[in-house]
Parts: sequence; C-alpha cells; structure tokens
Amino acid sequence: MITEPIKTAVIQLECKLSRESGNMRRAERYIKKAIKDGAQLVCLPESFLTSGNILDVTDVAVTIPGECTDKLCQIAKEGGIYLVAGLFEVDGESYFSTSFLISPTGNIIGKYRRVHCFEMERKYISQGSDFPVFNTDIGRIGLLQGYDINFPISCMELYCKEVDIIICTALIPEAFFYVTNQLLTARAIESQCFIVFVSGIGANPYAGFKYMGRSSVVTDPMFLEKELFDFEDGDETMLMMDMDEGYKLIELDIHRLHKYRESNSRIGDLVTSSYLQGLSLNNIEEET
Repeated sequence: MITEPIKTAVIQLECKLSRESGNMRRAERYIKKAIKDGAQLVCLPESFLTSGNILDVTDVAVTIPGECTDKLCQIAKEGGIYLVAGLFEVDGESYFSTSFLISPTGNIIGKYRRVHCFEMERKYISQGSDFPVFNTDIGRIGLLQGYDINFPISCMELYCKEVDIIICTALIPEAFFYVTNQLLTARAIESQCFIVFVSGIGANPYAGFKYMGRSSVVTDPMFLEKELFDFEDGDETMLMMDMDEGYKLIELDIHRLHKYRESNSRIGDLVTSSYLQGLSLNNIEEET
C-alpha cells in the first residue's frame, strides 16, 4: 500500500536542435539535483535529446535501449528513482516518438510509442498501437505525449486500466497553450488521476515557432480536500511553470486518490460495449 505522497520532479528543459550533448548534460544536472532534493519520480520532456527535429528523424533517432537510455538507467539506479523521458526511436526501418519508464533498479520497465500523429508527422514517423499502464510501487503509471491530449480516448484507455499518474511528455507550439491547458484539466477530471505534463521550451527555427513550456501538474478537483475544493480558484492546477528552463518538485498523494476512488470511481458505470461501435469517418448514417 502506498501511504506517503510521491515526490515528483518536473524538468522543463530547453531542447536545442543539433545540441544533443548539451541537452543531455543539462538533463543530467537537473536529474541529479532532483535526486538530491529527494525526488522519487523524475520526468523529462518529449524528444528531450534532439528537440522536435522531425525532418532529420532518420539521423537523430536512437534505439531504446541504447547509449542514451543506458546513461539514464545508470543515473536512475544510482539515485534510486523512477525516470520518464521521451526520445525519437528507431526500430529497424521504422521511427517513433517514444516515451519510456525506468525503474530504480536501472531497468527499462516499458515504453509507449505515440499513437496519435498529425498528418505531416506521419510522413516521417510511425504510430504506436496501444496505451500500456505500468504497475509500480509508487502507483499505476501511464504514458502519453502532447498531441494525445487532443483525443479523449487516450486518457479513457488509461482510466479503464485504473491509472494513478499519467505522465505526458510534450513539445507543443506556444500558440496552443490555452487549449492545451483547458484539455489537461478536462482529461484529469475524466480520468480521476494526476496528470504530470512535462514540456520542453525553446525555438524550432525550421517550423518557425516556440514551444509552450508551462509544464504543469493537474488533478481531479473532486478528490482534493474539502478546504481546497474550489473550481473557481483553479486549485486543481497543482503546479504551473513559466517559460524558463528549470525544475519543480511536487508531492502526489496517491493514497488519498485511492481512498477517494474507493467510493467515487466511475469505472463501474462505463458502458464500454456501446462505445466506438463501428466507428468510421466514412460510415456515418444519415438521418431519414
């Protein structure tokens, strides 16, 4: 049973194009600082090593496991932490945008290949096919990436697997900040869990935009203590960073979340047999 809050570090990193060595060094520095401060779970952004350099994915993608993950596994083992990060992954002739979870023993527990990719991305990377949840001694952890937040079914899949913490690594253009922030709150309420949204910052000169930063931690306000229960004040947003590089430490009370869901879970009310039956964009029956 999880009885103590989980100390979770959100590392908001400036992911610089063509600066893999520098990105790795700064990531290591923040991870080690988080370990020193007592973090149990440390999270890095999507494609933290290369930024969103999708046009050169065939050159910058790495294998998982590989040199980069070996280094992160060693740091996780030395610090006794769980570690989540995102990379462009190559597997044979296929490329993916992938997040992975490392255990305190220095092993890769599992990975998530992003399922939802927009049209331009699909010219360069392949899509994943499932939404795994990993059972750990700090809770049940699910992984997503930024674009997935636009699709309610992503979080619903994890909710049905009774996820406690969704870690969403992200590199989202700044113009989508408002919408993304609204969606994160909605997804946390729908899923009755914590969402750790860990974003990169910096510019993508090829695409002509900046990444939104503003990493955050949100949860279902219904489970917060009564004295914190206030939709108008937005207390469900437990953490919101600005546009600077750095890291923040926050405690996630999984025990209190479990106590709330013992009597308030909506999973038993789901009617999964009625959802998405025969869904096809070209097969919508017209009213007569």
